[in-house]
Amino acid sequence: MITTKTYKGLLIVFSFLLLASCKTYLAPTYNQVIVDKATEATTETYLFLATVAGGSDNDTYFSRESTYNTLISKFETLNLLAKARPIPSNKTTQRINNLLAERNSPSSSSDYPSAFAFNRIVENLVKMKETDQTSGLNPIVVEAFKGEIEIFLDQAITYESFLKR
Repeated sequence: MITTKTYKGLLIVFSFLLLASCKTYLAPTYNQVIVDKATEATTETYLFLATVAGGSDNDTYFSRESTYNTLISKFETLNLLAKARPIPSNKTTQRINNLLAERNSPSSSSDYPSAFAFNRIVENLVKMKETDQTSGLNPIVVEAFKGEIEIFLDQAITYESFLKR
């Protein structure tokens, strides 16, 4: 016969086991495809930046236009893939997002840091493309674009790699 004390003990153990199996997700799941595509796009971006490092003339822009379009489309695809994952919704995640918003963080409850970074890379490549087309690029301008793009590449790859836990 089970006593009330034994019954309460079993109930407590059962409740503990049930709660121990619950997981709270604060970030999306790791996606190897995003990491692979980001690595590939990063390599191609650095290769392209190396080819224009000495500057470029807008008269030869059309020889680079397809490279710009390819890189922009790759980062737009990465942005879409990063945003396509469901965003965990729980009190802890909401508190973190509120803290980030208070500190003017690029992250928000509607974007992951990598999606934000991929979008900023696209914006920089589009601006670089427009500048190249209208006036060409001097080496200092190329370095400025490279520095900005490199910051966001680092953020995106670091965040996506961190998800593999």
